[in-house]
Amino acid sequence: MKRTKKGVKSLEDLDLFAASKRRGTALIGAVALAASGLTQGCVGHLGSDRDGSSSDSGLVDVAPAGMRRVTPEQFTSSMRDLFGDPALELDLDPDAGEVASLLAVDKLNAAAEAIVARRSSWGEPVFPCDTSGAEDEACVDSFVRTFGRRAFRHTLDEAEVKMLKDQYAEARKEQSFEDALLVVLKTMIQSPSVYYLVELGREGDAGEGLASGVRPLTGWERAARLSYFLWNTTPDDALLDAAESGALDTVEGVRGQAERLLSDDRARATAKRFFTGWLELDGTNKHASLENAPKSPEIYPEDSPALRAAMRTEIEALAERVFFEGDGRFETLLTTTEAYVNGPLAALYGVEGPADDSTFSWVSLPGEQRAGIFTRAAFLSVFGSIEVKSPIRRGAYLLEQVLCRPVGPPPPNASDVPVKGGAVEEDGQLVHRTIRQDVEAKTSSGVCAGCHAMINPIGFAFEHYDALGRWQPQEEGEDAALPYTLDIDARGSLPAAGPDGAGVQVDGGVEMSAALAASAAARACLTRHFFHAALRRVPIDQDLASIEAAAPVLESGGSMRDLLIALTTSNAFLHLRRAEE
Repeated sequence: MKRTKKGVKSLEDLDLFAASKRRGTALIGAVALAASGLTQGCVGHLGSDRDGSSSDSGLVDVAPAGMRRVTPEQFTSSMRDLFGDPALELDLDPDAGEVASLLAVDKLNAAAEAIVARRSSWGEPVFPCDTSGAEDEACVDSFVRTFGRRAFRHTLDEAEVKMLKDQYAEARKEQSFEDALLVVLKTMIQSPSVYYLVELGREGDAGEGLASGVRPLTGWERAARLSYFLWNTTPDDALLDAAESGALDTVEGVRGQAERLLSDDRARATAKRFFTGWLELDGTNKHASLENAPKSPEIYPEDSPALRAAMRTEIEALAERVFFEGDGRFETLLTTTEAYVNGPLAALYGVEGPADDSTFSWVSLPGEQRAGIFTRAAFLSVFGSIEVKSPIRRGAYLLEQVLCRPVGPPPPNASDVPVKGGAVEEDGQLVHRTIRQDVEAKTSSGVCAGCHAMINPIGFAFEHYDALGRWQPQEEGEDAALPYTLDIDARGSLPAAGPDGAGVQVDGGVEMSAALAASAAARACLTRHFFHAALRRVPIDQDLASIEAAAPVLESGGSMRDLLIALTTSNAFLHLRRAEE
């Protein structure tokens, strides 16, 4: 293996764990994964023909899952915590997929160099002695064991300790005491044990009560799942201590640590990240982010980067307030009239508020106009077009992401004629259409009708909100003749949950928000989104029992915090299924 004073060249150089039969096999596999571009994924759908038991045999069963690479954000936050350097910024491969490309490897190596270059900014003890002094074997041993436990998220076994110390001895032949320690440090930062979440489960625990191939996670693995789910960073010492003591081998121990993590401020950032992601405010392959969603400056002269920033601030503050400071209920998130506004956002909502851009305060919005996150400017702007509102985009989002009813891509021959309303010719006469009327005219027949019969009635409920999220009592326009106004029809419906049920009829966004808040389908969908956030995989049939076990939390009036606790103590969170050899 080639090494320089800079440390290792790439993940392929890491032979650090080769002698550890159990953990080393998996970690070498992670290196091979990075080098070869092979990975295992898991996609699927949740069936509806299950009875809620863990498996057909009544045994605990979970879906298989491959190794997962920590995301660039998780790696950066982990390094900040390991070294006590909150200002640390790293240039990492933005791809969060499970395969580490050569670019990712190169950037990881550069990240290790950048971390060491900021040694004067480290606020956490890393080396237990003065590395500029004489060589100290006890210091090397203590460094390997203490920093190794924090970095690798488990107490190192003697084989791992020996390998690291052997690496130090090899580097020491050509380098100073300090530089040899830094070689080991940079190798550890880049190791698969840090870069991947490698899960093997507890040896000897497969069998009674478990389906074939299923085993409990170790306490260390459960600690990592908890920390990266709730804090988006590496476990702290208290969580590692719980893992080492065996406390995380029990459901009660996991619940206690999950409650502790949720009470920490670091969980607030995770909650805000979840809800902005759920609302797709950062953009997708279908639409731009909140900050970049294009709007006509002629129609929306008040639009500005500061206003867009205020929209995001409001959503994040509202999610945090409901989740941590309020009752935490899903219904509250979808129906509250509280809003966190500055001057421009208060003006957009038509309420009194702060007079400038930099001051924010909590206000109450008109209850007949606003209720919850789907009547706020951030959501309405993202799912609005350049000039006019977009009932199709709003309805499609709510159907797919809030009710978990995917509609799929439009057919190849679907019309892409823009929907703008206004003056059109019908039967030789000039008439004025509202946006709703234009949508109905262009989607009510042919191949479009089937999907739009579900999409449109949801989106139509938000007809009173323009493309920037302003409330409008009527639609206004101007043609070659004169200005005109059109009455808005905001009647809509929420589709039935089952084939034999009846849809919920609503009039306006406030009533639609209330219907969503009361919808069992929406609560179940949120549970699935939280499951995906917790395990970073799409749930499939073998996960259904874990989701169904957590779902009653919201049905019985529990909080979203309670739902997270239920998911962290579910079979899917506490167990793994080994991939087939």
